[in-house]
Amino acid sequence: VDHHPSDSSVFRFRGYELKIDNDDVAEAFSKLSAEAQGILILRFAMDMTDQEIGDLIGLPRYTVQRRRSSAIRRLRAELKELMPEGGV
Repeated sequence: VDHHPSDSSVFRFRGYELKIDNDDVAEAFSKLSAEAQGILILRFAMDMTDQEIGDLIGLPRYTVQRRRSSAIRRLRAELKELMPEGGV
């Protein structure tokens, strides 16, 4: 499959970015709050720990952990609505 730079959706947070090639995943991700997107970008695209994320955005580690878990649950719920049969 050929991929072109314009095929990706790009999400940015504080100078960091996440490129998502799948339209359904990008749509689900776009429905998250800016903070939730940012936490997930820092965790999964930049491989930061909850403590590092907290230090960067000014939140305690446990708050980042709770918000990350909540964001993942919301993302999964959005994906289930967009892709009820599963598959990406």
